[in-house]
Parts: sequence; structure tokens; C-alpha cells
Amino acid sequence: MRILVINAGSSSVKFSVFDMDSDNECFDSETERAASVEEALMQIPAALKKARQHHFDAIGQRVGHGGEKFKDACVIDDTVVADIKACIPLAPMHNPPALAGIAMARKTWNVPQVAVFDTAFHQTIESHATTYAVPESWRKVGVRRYGFHGTSHCYIMQRVADELKKPATDLRIISCHLGNGASVCAIERGQSVDTSMGMTPLAGLVMGTRSGDVDPGIFTYLKHTLGLTVEQIEAALYHDSGLAGLSGFGNDLRDIEKQAVTGNKNAQLAIKIYAYRIKKYIGAYTAAMGGLDVLSFTGGIGENSVSMRSHICTGLEFLGLHFDEARNAQVKLKAFEASHLHKPHSQVKVLVTKTREQWMIAKDTHRLLGHITHSALVTRKKTASY
Repeated sequence: MRILVINAGSSSVKFSVFDMDSDNECFDSETERAASVEEALMQIPAALKKARQHHFDAIGQRVGHGGEKFKDACVIDDTVVADIKACIPLAPMHNPPALAGIAMARKTWNVPQVAVFDTAFHQTIESHATTYAVPESWRKVGVRRYGFHGTSHCYIMQRVADELKKPATDLRIISCHLGNGASVCAIERGQSVDTSMGMTPLAGLVMGTRSGDVDPGIFTYLKHTLGLTVEQIEAALYHDSGLAGLSGFGNDLRDIEKQAVTGNKNAQLAIKIYAYRIKKYIGAYTAAMGGLDVLSFTGGIGENSVSMRSHICTGLEFLGLHFDEARNAQVKLKAFEASHLHKPHSQVKVLVTKTREQWMIAKDTHRLLGHITHSALVTRKKTASY
């Protein structure tokens, strides 16, 4: 079975083709700098045709938020599309691009589609960790912690277990997905037990342009002092905060690190706050799991920033984590290797590796549709309204 994976994000669109029979990635591309997500999506068919990768049996779509409805990946039909639309208020930056990708694919190709939800991996988190202390009427309409980056955290769990040659059920892992969007996940013996993002992808860590955790009392305060509306405050927390808001000149950590070296106080503060927030979550999740076996890094910042990994890991010796600065400085990931960043006597292993969200989406799509024979897929293409 050949599967096209579409990962439509808030600022770019990634797409890949996988041959599941040979476990081979046949094609991988990313569309950036388009005027809109819709424009980026419309470039996919031509790009696939040019690369001679336009023949496939199914499509896997990444969807940011599945709410309480979706506890696993599912085959897309009109009802599923409606339910994903209903979750837009929970993920206003992420579900609309996913829906645009689904709509484009349904118009362009007559093959089955599968929705893979970022929130699904976190469905194992128990109620004491997902429930907010708010009125019951709020909780009844879905106000709770959901968590995101689940596809990435799930892959990292599997990759770490494979690297250490231990079953995931024997490990307590803290997975740090650090990029423009960022989250930390506590994975205890094969299951997500807590994660830093909340009801929306706005909560938790400091991110590229998102604030992460703030006191909800700022809404009333800013309304009275600056005359801002709820919508204006929320938009600023999503688009004008995080590293961009702290540095004053952008959200790219590479630029911030360069400015910090020159003595820029805002850049230096942004780096300290970013690392400090992550370090606090590591301590909290170690306590929640009763210990820690592995700390892992992935995502654009997690994979590439030598100094940020050092900032985060320095001072964690009390956990039995002994960081190796020399190993850290030498990391240059080429494929999907998992580099070790800890000293030989460290009780806590520290690993860095690239995430493979596209591959995980392809695997989920194959899991749901793989039992269908090729002839059945051909018949389905002719009759189904995909």
C-alpha cells in the first residue's frame, strides 16, 4: 500500500509518500512562503506529478485537535469532517488548515482518507491530570486538558525504547518536543500520563510566538488598563508573545542566540525564560512519575540548539542526570539516529533524535486500511465519495 501523508500546519504544509510494503519513504517535501495554506495545498498535486509520485492508495491527514470525540485515528467521512469543524474553537490555528487539506484531497483524489489526531496519544491521561478546577457547567462543554504533539511524542517513545533495547513499558520518559510550537510529555511505562499543553495549544511552555502558561487574570487586567478585548488579548497570546514577544525582534531561536552573545538583554532573558519553563516541567513530571529514566529532545530547537539543551540539562544532577557537554556539542543529526548526551555513569539517559510525525501518520493510516485488499481499494475508489 502506498500512502500520501499531508501535514497542513499553521504556517507550512509538509507532504510525503510512503510505500508501506517496503517501509520506504518515496518522497518528502514542504511548501513554505505561500500566500496561504490553501495556496500551499494546491501546489501538492503538481509537485507529486512532477516527482512521479502521484499514484497512491490512501491519504493520511494530520489533525490538530480531536476533542473528546476522537480517541484514535479514523477513516474520514462527512460526519468526521463535521466533528473536526466543531473542534475549531479548541484549535483555531490548527484545525482549519487540516480541514483545508482534507477538502483539497477529496476534490483531487478518489481514495480513502484517514484523520490522525495530535490529541489521541494523550487519551490515556487520567482525569486528575486533565480536569481543571472550574465550574461543572464549563467542564460539561469540554473545558479540560487535551494535549498536543501526540504523534511526535508517541514516535519518540518508540524510538527511545528501540535505541535502549528496552520495552517502553519498562521506561519513564520525558519527551521534549521543542520548536515553534513546543510541549513536554510525561510517558510512564508506555502511556502518556501528563503533558504541558492544555485545552488549546496555547498552554504550557514558552513557544515561538505563543505565551505558554499565563495567569488568566490578565484578561480582566488588560481590559481595564489597555482597553483590549478578549479577542485581541487571545490573538496577542498566540501571535505576538513567546520568544518573539520577549526578544522584541523575532521568534527564531538562532537569531536570539546570536543576539544574546552580543549582550542583548532581551535575547538573554528570552533564553533563560524558555529553558527555565522547560526545566520546571521536567522536575514536575519526574515527581509525577516517581522518577525518570530518559529525557529526550526533538523538534527544530530540540534537535539543533546545542546551547538550549545545555541550559535545560545543567543543574539536574540531583535527578541522577549527568550531562555530557562534549557529546552535546558534537551532535549533528543526519537521519533518524538517536544521539546520547549523557555521561556513562548517568542514571538518567539523555537522547536527541529527529521526530517522524509523517511516518507515524502513514503507519496509523495503514493500520486502519491495511487489511483492505488492493482490489477492494480499487472498488472503493470508484464508489466512495472521498
